[in-house]
Amino acid sequence: MSDVTFNSGRTVDVTDADGTIRDWFVSQVWATPCEDLAELLAPDGEPWGEGRWVLTNGPDVGPFKERLAEVHPIAEDVALPEIVEGGPVEWVAEGRAVTSTWRRRRTGWDGYVDWSAFCFTPEYRCSIAATVIEVDQAEWRTIELSTTGPFVLWLNGEVVLRGGTVSYMEPEVHRVRVRIPSRTSTIHVATWQVAFRECRHIVRLRVLGLPVRVVLPSPGADETAARLASTVLARIASRSWAIEGTEGVLEAPPGVALRIRVSEGLWQHVRVDDDGLARYSLVEAEEMVDEGGDTERSAGASMLTSGESIIEVGVDDDRCPQTVALRVAVLPPGSREVAVGGPAQWRQEVLAQVTGESTEHGAPREAGVASVLARHALDPATRVTRQDVASALHRVVTRGDCADFEAVALVTAWHRVPAQQWDAGVRESVEEALTGLRYWITQPGLDAMCFFTENHQLVWHTAEHLVGSAFPDATFVADGRSGREHAAEGLRRAAAWIGRKLAGGFSEFDSNAYLAIDSYALVSLVELGENEDLRLAARTLLDKILLTLAANSWRGIHGAAHGRSYVHTLRSSRYEETSPILRLIAGVGTLNDAVLPVTALALAERYEIPDVVRTLVTEPAPVWWGRQVYRGKLAFERDLLERPYRSDVRVWRTPDVMLSSVQDYRSGLPGLQEHVWGATLGREAQVFVTHPANADTGSSARPNGWVGHRTLPRVHQERNAVIHLQRFTHSDPARYTHLWLPLAQLDEHRVEGDWILARRGDGYVAVATQGGVSPVTRGDTAWQEWRSATGGAAWVATVGSRSENGPFGDWVAQVLGGTLIWGGSGGSGGSGSEEPSVTWTRTDGPDLELSFDGPFLVDGRPAGFVDGVPETEPHLDNPALRLEFGQGEATATWGGASFELPVAVALAAAQRAGDAGAAGEAGAATDTERPEQPEAEQPETEQPETGQPGTELLATIEGGSDGR
Repeated sequence: MSDVTFNSGRTVDVTDADGTIRDWFVSQVWATPCEDLAELLAPDGEPWGEGRWVLTNGPDVGPFKERLAEVHPIAEDVALPEIVEGGPVEWVAEGRAVTSTWRRRRTGWDGYVDWSAFCFTPEYRCSIAATVIEVDQAEWRTIELSTTGPFVLWLNGEVVLRGGTVSYMEPEVHRVRVRIPSRTSTIHVATWQVAFRECRHIVRLRVLGLPVRVVLPSPGADETAARLASTVLARIASRSWAIEGTEGVLEAPPGVALRIRVSEGLWQHVRVDDDGLARYSLVEAEEMVDEGGDTERSAGASMLTSGESIIEVGVDDDRCPQTVALRVAVLPPGSREVAVGGPAQWRQEVLAQVTGESTEHGAPREAGVASVLARHALDPATRVTRQDVASALHRVVTRGDCADFEAVALVTAWHRVPAQQWDAGVRESVEEALTGLRYWITQPGLDAMCFFTENHQLVWHTAEHLVGSAFPDATFVADGRSGREHAAEGLRRAAAWIGRKLAGGFSEFDSNAYLAIDSYALVSLVELGENEDLRLAARTLLDKILLTLAANSWRGIHGAAHGRSYVHTLRSSRYEETSPILRLIAGVGTLNDAVLPVTALALAERYEIPDVVRTLVTEPAPVWWGRQVYRGKLAFERDLLERPYRSDVRVWRTPDVMLSSVQDYRSGLPGLQEHVWGATLGREAQVFVTHPANADTGSSARPNGWVGHRTLPRVHQERNAVIHLQRFTHSDPARYTHLWLPLAQLDEHRVEGDWILARRGDGYVAVATQGGVSPVTRGDTAWQEWRSATGGAAWVATVGSRSENGPFGDWVAQVLGGTLIWGGSGGSGGSGSEEPSVTWTRTDGPDLELSFDGPFLVDGRPAGFVDGVPETEPHLDNPALRLEFGQGEATATWGGASFELPVAVALAAAQRAGDAGAAGEAGAATDTERPEQPEAEQPETEQPETGQPGTELLATIEGGSDGR
């Protein structure tokens, strides 16, 4: 009997229907710091034009990155590595020999091999991917390669295509005609990128025409066994992204032996039981860190913490090397939807979590600035050690992104903790770091710190004012100016920023990440600022922010529509950066890792949270219907954009459910990170629809698969009902929308015709689209993602509750008693008109009708009209407060508490503070005989746009900031 085995030593797959290759071997990313930027940019030259502002990764960065690519060409004169699973990869990256190991990767539905990462400091990134294709008949084919950066493509060892263009999020497409021989052919693709913070680093390859086999050499593999394994892996499902506890559960065909590992830990060997379930331990689960990212991440400063872990699953047989990767998140355990205790207890809980005395958020906290501040508040004898400030100093000294957050933390510690309680040399290190930092885009320096988003603007101005005030006589390294001059400049700019937001509101409206950062900067100004007018203006705006946060939240969940958000916060509110603030305000929400903002608020001595803000959360209304309109103007020198902005957010909530949306927000235009509408029934029971741009869910794809929209929909809401219309384009990689509705987080559901209806507790939600929905039943969105039978060009949703609508069954009957008439396909290729529309006749509310370009009709009348003409929009309008644009003051009242919002007084104070800053700059410059600043630094008066809301004060305030 022969002992010869017939293992083929390879696995075999087939290209997708469009010719996309899904199966690859990939190298790691080889990252090298950008140490030669000064050869292409003058560190102390004009910032605008072709100057250093391009390092901000703004909309015009591509040409500069292409110039860098010319200086850093991809190596071509190297031996191509043999393509074999687990084999060595030897390469040359940025002129140095590097090594890696081939790792198998199957792409997502979009076909992209993805090395994307968020990089806190500038770095060059090189990587290589390889695959093998096989055809039986030689023929000419077109190869199409899509990528966001320079590349070199080899076919059978010969270079057949090169590209040098750089794009931001949308990939560039390149094609070449090649002859493929009748045997296996090797394909190598080397890629290059330069990262200035978020870096979309991807490549996709299509072989146009008939399908080809994709054959990956793998010692010991057998293609027949591997094919059987792949059919099983295609059925692996994780029903819940959010997991509580230390055990995960997968669904798989019964009886199959699986190998499972968490965060690249040890393999666990599991047999699927007769119920089709495989249980595995999550004890090894750790937060997923983007490859190439900065691992010296300062606690609480980053807005990128995802909470995710990667679960890798394969068939437990050496002949079957393939695996599938699933994402799950082990939730922080300490969370409340209902308040317990009072303000003193809530503050104590926050401080205990920040210091590490409590592990309510799931793990002990490491040392950090927030921790030492909280420890000092509890024990005034606390000392500051080098470890306490190490991560913050790292971020500041390296000028990494988010250095502004840490600069404010460090100067706060400088003031809060007496000098004699700092370990030797630590205080001096802090002073050196803070006076060595640059504080605005116009100041000399070559780094990729973000200055232009709304939240960073204020934090930079705050940091500059507070640090300059702390060290008035010091010479700041970046520009040679004194701390006194920087303090005055920061004062002027902070005052102007506050004035704009007092009068008009935020472009990053209701961000569940960045509203916390805005609050952090404002309370720091109130607590540490030396200018009384600035403190008054900051205090008033902070009152306004916390008032809207309370009004637009539900049971500790910031469930409003958001101008900027991230996937993990939409899947679980426990990761919202605003959640710890709600815990401090009203005892609800989650104590997570976003500790700097909540620590600053918890330690406030000058600022006091208004009672009405607390009662808005702790004493919810039986029915709440609120509106919030924000308007303003973006200016290039601070926003890198030049246009007006506007948002109109509606919030409907009862004690059992919440529905919120932003009305007609930039409909039909490209999206970024917007959360346009959603229903909220619990911390992980959030329901919404998006138009996916790609398969990614990370922070470096903006938009991605679940946050933002490739093209923004048109959405309108009338109290407890919302309509969503989607217009597709022929370039959409996914010409469909999808629904997030996680059944594992709900108590019951029904699918009836076009509708899916669900209940959690006493809260109800119903969503409908033409042809109804069906669940995705495999992968890590199983029974959480739902697809429309017709593409989903139109959706409707409504919410209800037991208190308002009776038992769930009765409410279901009410909803199903209405009628829906769908029109158009949104360009998705269906029958009928391209323009999507819906007419909704309801039994429990007014009839609604909307087309993509037509009016939103409520019982036949166009919404937004008063006395036959378009309305004059309010700024804030809800049961606790009504505030018109330009109104000087308003009173917020709720639950027996009230407080005044003195907008005009605060605007006048901001004006005086700005004037004082400008005078201080002029005086300091005269005292030091400093030469005149470049033209871009000179303030100029900005007139409000036609129809721009606000007061006359705003016109004089806006121009005095941000390098205009």
